[in-house]
Amino acid sequence: MPADNQYYYDLATDRASYQKLREEDLARQQAEEEQNQERMGWGTFLVALVLSLIADAVELITIGTLGWFVGFVVDLILMTMLGFSRAGRKQWKKWIWGPIIEKVPILAAIPFFRATFLTWAFISSRSPILQQLSKAASPK
Repeated sequence: MPADNQYYYDLATDRASYQKLREEDLARQQAEEEQNQERMGWGTFLVALVLSLIADAVELITIGTLGWFVGFVVDLILMTMLGFSRAGRKQWKKWIWGPIIEKVPILAAIPFFRATFLTWAFISSRSPILQQLSKAASPK
């Protein structure tokens, strides 16, 4: 009879350790899914980057006059496009500084702020180290 008790004890221990491993695996999978949802997609990034580069080039060529209006329209398109994607909303705070700086008259003479901040937002959405730093720096 003691051998039977030992068998049932070992069986219960194995089940408990298996359940613990299973819960840890599920938690890891959920963390990976959340991280993937925060990533900005390549398609969204490439379309936004092309639009940003076009607007920045027009602003550079026209020295602000027509380029300011083109940039404003592109900024509205990008805000809408990034606002509707989940990953874009996560990176929106990083990206919005580009269009804001582009509207300052003296800084508008320096091109490619919009594209630079968009690229920074994309890279930080893909880098786990930068995600950890931004989570640590953000107020709770």
